[in-house]
Amino acid sequence: MRLAPLLSLLLTAGAAAQTAPTPGTCALGRAEALIHPGQIEAAVYNTGALFFGNDRTNGDGYLIPRGSGISPLETAGLWLGGKVGGEIRVAGARYSSFTFWPGPLGDGGTAPADCSVYDRIYRVSRRDVAAYLAGGAPTADLRDWPAALGAPVLDGDGVAGNYNLAGGDQPALRGDDAAWWLMNDVGNAHRVTNSPALGVEVRVEAFGFDVAPNSASSRLSETTFYRYTVTNRTAQTIDSLYAGFLFAPALGSNYVGTDTTTATAYAYNASNSSSIYGAAPPAIGFQVAHGPVGMPNGRDDDRDGTVDEPGERLRLTASPYFINGASLPAVTDPSTTEAYFNYLRGRWGDGTVKRERGAGYGETQGAVTPFSFAGDPVAGNPWSEVNNGTSSPRNQSGQRRTTSVTGPFRLAPGASETVTFAFLYARGTSNLDSVTRLRGLAGVIRSVFADGDLEPVRVTAGALPVVSQDVRLSRPFPNPTSGRATVTYEMPAGTLLRATLLDVLGREIAVLIDGPTASATGEFAIDGSRLAPGVYRVRVVVPAAEQILHLVVAR
Repeated sequence: MRLAPLLSLLLTAGAAAQTAPTPGTCALGRAEALIHPGQIEAAVYNTGALFFGNDRTNGDGYLIPRGSGISPLETAGLWLGGKVGGEIRVAGARYSSFTFWPGPLGDGGTAPADCSVYDRIYRVSRRDVAAYLAGGAPTADLRDWPAALGAPVLDGDGVAGNYNLAGGDQPALRGDDAAWWLMNDVGNAHRVTNSPALGVEVRVEAFGFDVAPNSASSRLSETTFYRYTVTNRTAQTIDSLYAGFLFAPALGSNYVGTDTTTATAYAYNASNSSSIYGAAPPAIGFQVAHGPVGMPNGRDDDRDGTVDEPGERLRLTASPYFINGASLPAVTDPSTTEAYFNYLRGRWGDGTVKRERGAGYGETQGAVTPFSFAGDPVAGNPWSEVNNGTSSPRNQSGQRRTTSVTGPFRLAPGASETVTFAFLYARGTSNLDSVTRLRGLAGVIRSVFADGDLEPVRVTAGALPVVSQDVRLSRPFPNPTSGRATVTYEMPAGTLLRATLLDVLGREIAVLIDGPTASATGEFAIDGSRLAPGVYRVRVVVPAAEQILHLVVAR
């Protein structure tokens, strides 16, 4: 007697668990912004894609050096894939296959009636804030900073939750040049993947740092960061959720690889001669600088010696690659919900596992792995594209696409999680030396993140950032160091320059340089061999400006 009502209840609950948000009728966003920290000009969009959109669709959306007209990649974009009630749902950008629209979501993941009213990207630099504090008029984006939509604010007026620029509030800027926007995956149908919407809002911060160009220690001048805060706006839990960052290299003849020690998927040229860059082409990569709190998986993801402790954050968990135009559907660009999700899991598009041999597909030998070519190509070790472990060890280069992935994690209704990716660029004396330098940079970025350098810092009145057209300052290099580290500078000869070393408590322990500069370029050094391991701060002061740098001493 009770079985039929119970069965009916279970069927109804199962159907409700898989009810997806109804797609809206929004047009794609047309907003764009250019951030240009350091040596970079990057075009960002609110469609889920980066560096590709509107009139920048030909590999010209990420220029490094700025003004060079050369972009090391064609496009990049956010992929999200998870399960709701066992149903796979995916939102992913691939060239013009956009699946994000401007604006917030309402209750139950309802799309705005008109997304175009939110079609705006807000770009603010620390110099904008400093100029305002010095008495200038605020830029439109500084004036209109959208705290009501969730843009982060540093409180200055003592009133939580508002944005009162005149009262002392400031945008909570990470880096020196930043952009912020809000997008969702419900604004319209996912026509390419035919996937139901996840029902998520995504708040995005894109930023970078201004440091001295053209010096060996200017590592952050060639790096940008992309911070995604994903919020579940539905009444259903999203399980097995992955966040991935697709990128399409444009280096000439592309190879790809993975450095699991620094959580970086990367690409490099197959030879030391590139049709785009000539000799010694660069290497590029996307690093998982800060991953989500993962679902229990039996691994020590944060490498602290404890497995599955509360709050343990994931690192890079997969680095799938595929080949544009390949004849086998399983190894080419995804076109179905399942293929997107399989790639995010570190498998091939058809769900088969990847093995450490050959090209990784259809192999019966080699260990199963979610990482593409995690061997060292510089040393010629397998499994890499220069040594694939077969009798014909070198792979044929081609139009590779690769992705940095972290997951799975879970989003309960109303919950948020943040993932930060860093885009890295390095150019050395050869194609493989570029790989070596890229991996070194990835190690520096991990230290920079752990040291808190990516956290928002208030701009104070009368203290303009040191970096400008007239004064340029690098970060300490190498960093971390066990010996001598140097800071280079560029500024007018005769500038009064004082640099001091502070311990973790802020106490001055050494004067590094103090007096007028003898020439327009120079450097000062820190002797790490005389310091105990730990984190130190370098305080640099020039007239009307100061800046704090961080140095990690390791043994």
